[in-house]
Amino acid sequence: MPSRSYPWYEAVAGAVIEQGDLLMQCPVLSPISDLTWPLPKDEIPGVVNMYDLVVMTQSCDLTNDKVKDVIFCAHVDLNHAAQIDGALAKNDAQQSILKGYRPRYAMLAASDIQELPMNVRLVDFGRVFSLPKSFTNQFASKNGKRLRLCPPYREHLSQAFARFFMRVGLPQDIAIR
Repeated sequence: MPSRSYPWYEAVAGAVIEQGDLLMQCPVLSPISDLTWPLPKDEIPGVVNMYDLVVMTQSCDLTNDKVKDVIFCAHVDLNHAAQIDGALAKNDAQQSILKGYRPRYAMLAASDIQELPMNVRLVDFGRVFSLPKSFTNQFASKNGKRLRLCPPYREHLSQAFARFFMRVGLPQDIAIR
């Protein structure tokens, strides 16, 4: 019996977004870091940064209009991340991420889709953003084809995201006598 193929990605286009969609160079507005209080009444100073994002909001919530905002995590090329943080260039660090021992991070495979090539990516669950769904749909619609994670990789990423946020640090260890 031939083995079944499980592609990592499919190419999609249009305004309909789903969990696992990768949006490249998406603008995110953030307030400046040194805001003074009280805030001005008319205008809050901010900055627009461009991020590569992956949709983390579940598709069922997006398609059934259960949410007005979409949750994203940032992802970067693994080689770029390794240049910024030399520890990420080491094979043992990368293996730790793949095995789930560094819960802040997950990896996405390289894309072999000819019109949407992409190197291995590092998803950073510590970089979470929220954007209005209407804005996200417009951005997706105007940017042509994009990659969408396929099952089971989409669910694997979602589970890793949940593990990162469900961690509980106890103030005191349990003493066993």
